[in-house]
Amino acid sequence: MARKKIKYLQSEIENNLYTFGDEWMTEDKQEYKGLYHRYTTTNEIYTGATWNAVTSKILVPLIRLPEMVKTYDELRKSTRQSRNSISTNQITITTADITNGFIQRFFFKKNNEFLFFEVSEEQFDLYGSKIDDNLYAGDSCRWYITGPIESKRIPMYVPGVIELNTLEIQRMEQTLPGISKKLTNPLQYYTDTDFVVPRDINLG
Repeated sequence: MARKKIKYLQSEIENNLYTFGDEWMTEDKQEYKGLYHRYTTTNEIYTGATWNAVTSKILVPLIRLPEMVKTYDELRKSTRQSRNSISTNQITITTADITNGFIQRFFFKKNNEFLFFEVSEEQFDLYGSKIDDNLYAGDSCRWYITGPIESKRIPMYVPGVIELNTLEIQRMEQTLPGISKKLTNPLQYYTDTDFVVPRDINLG
């Protein structure tokens, strides 16, 4: 940045000044600590012990933002980072899942908006650290994919897939309001295991 005058008398310059902070900041509002110099007739202050046309930057009196404004700015920055870090997860049912009879599902809901994300377990584990819990609510559930569809009561009570998954949806409704409007099919990913497994031709 160019100075106001082309030439200064030596008596107009105070070189090799030093600030420990709490005095000056750069034009991008970064507090400055270190060597600086001053031009008394124009009241200009620049970084560096002496003038350097390449590296010297103008300094202005430090203005500290109120703590509330600072906190808000930090929250906005965190919010932007969190929003960009979330990606939806595509579920693929494996033979191990079928053997277990269920899968684990993970969800985020954006607070104050009807916006849901189904995510992977790895991303869900970032909740509260890299994913801001001020911006999102999170919950997970055990989602049944095999077994009797309807509940049976005779000769003994056996809950069906529809009932089990509906109960999970209702439970998550407490932490993720509106999730029941997203998860409308309790038989999603259901796999009918009542089939004949083909004989392994390698066994002869």
